[in-house]
This record gives sequence, C-alpha cells and structure tokens, in this order.
Amino acid sequence: MDLKIKRIFFVIVLCFLTSTVKLFAQGEDKTVQFSGRVVTDRNSEFLPNAYVFNPHSGRGTLSDNFGFFKLLVYPGDSIVFSYVGFRKRYYIIPRETEQVHSATIFMQEDTKVLAEVKVYPYSTEEDFKKAFMDMKLADERQRKALAENLEQSKLNVLALQAGMGTSANFRNFSQQMVFANANRNGFQSPLLALTNPFAWMNFIKSIKNGDLKRDDWKKAYELPPLENISRDKFLREQKREINGQ
Repeated sequence: MDLKIKRIFFVIVLCFLTSTVKLFAQGEDKTVQFSGRVVTDRNSEFLPNAYVFNPHSGRGTLSDNFGFFKLLVYPGDSIVFSYVGFRKRYYIIPRETEQVHSATIFMQEDTKVLAEVKVYPYSTEEDFKKAFMDMKLADERQRKALAENLEQSKLNVLALQAGMGTSANFRNFSQQMVFANANRNGFQSPLLALTNPFAWMNFIKSIKNGDLKRDDWKKAYELPPLENISRDKFLREQKREINGQ
C-alpha cells in the first residue's frame, strides 16, 4: 500500500513539474535585436543622433551619424523615436517575429506657425522719438561739410573768383579779330613784315590816310556782347562794317 501511494505521489509531482515548466516556457518572451535606420519622410535623408527609447524596459540608444541604430527589445514593445524639429514616431514590435528584426523609421517634420511678435527697444513712443532725433547718421560728417560748402556767402565768393564770363570771352575774341585784320596781308611774323616792301607801302599809305588817329575800333569794347551770337554772324557783321567804312 505504501508503494502504491509513493508511485501515485511521484506521478502527481512529475505531472505538476511538467505543467509548470510548460507554463513557464509559454509565458517567457524571447529577446529581439531591433535594428534599423531613422530617415525623413520627405527625401529619405538620414537623421543622426535620433533618440530611440523603450518605455517598457527603460532603455534607449542614439542613432549614429548615418541614422542607424540597434536596441534589444521584446515582442510587443512600443518604441518611441524622437528628433528635434520632427514629430514623435511610435513603432510596435510584432508579436510574431524573428530574433533579428529591422525597420526603416520615417520621421515627419513638425512645422508650427507662431504668431507675429513685434519687439521694440523703447517702452514708449516718446522715448522712440527722442532716440530718433538724437541718432547719429553714418554720413553726418559729410552732410555737415556739404551744408558748409553750399552756404550763400561762400557761393558769392566763388562767383567773384570765377574765370572769364561772356564779356571777357567776347573781348578776347575781338582782340584776336583786330589782330587778324591788321595782318590781312598774311605775314604774321614781325621780322617778315619789316623786310616786306608791300607792308611798308601799306603802312605809309595808312599814315597818309590818318588811320592811326582813328579810334572807332574802341566802340566795339563799349558795346555789350550778345549772348546768343554765333561766330559766323559776328564775322559777317564785322566785314559789313569794314566794307561800309
């Protein structure tokens, strides 16, 4: 009787141990090596130093310079991916997966339009007006020099120191015409005129006619010059006056 009881007890213990091992084996999840790459959803550009976090185990990692990452996870874990300027992305590890699982995580840009904010360095409008009036311009020195040079008194001095005007130019031109009329014979050099018998003959003739005593040529200097007279018109008038005399 004791032997039967021992056998029955041994069978019961063996069944209990077998069921316990089966239950423990069924409830244990295998470890999965999760790897992949974090890129943008617009142009698939890799994101370096992206944060990969597993809230269930409290472990995480960072992607390398090319966006690759590796992390030990369990089936069913929800992995959080975050990056500055992008929305958070959640990825759930499938329940039925191999020991090595890989995926490409596409991150979406987080664009936020903020309201316009105007920042002024002055607390009141009066402070702004005062600062504006006291502002030093970059070309203030040049502006001051320009104002001094355009002062009316200095402009008057410059006008008095200016060169020949229309009257002076007319006198100079008249002198040139008188000199040209006095040498109509074509001999401009005084040495040639002294050795020219025809020049002596014209000189003696002019003395007999009293040309040296005539002073009507001075009237040309007393008359005001015409501003809009041309050279050809002036020569015609001079020729007409000489022929008329």
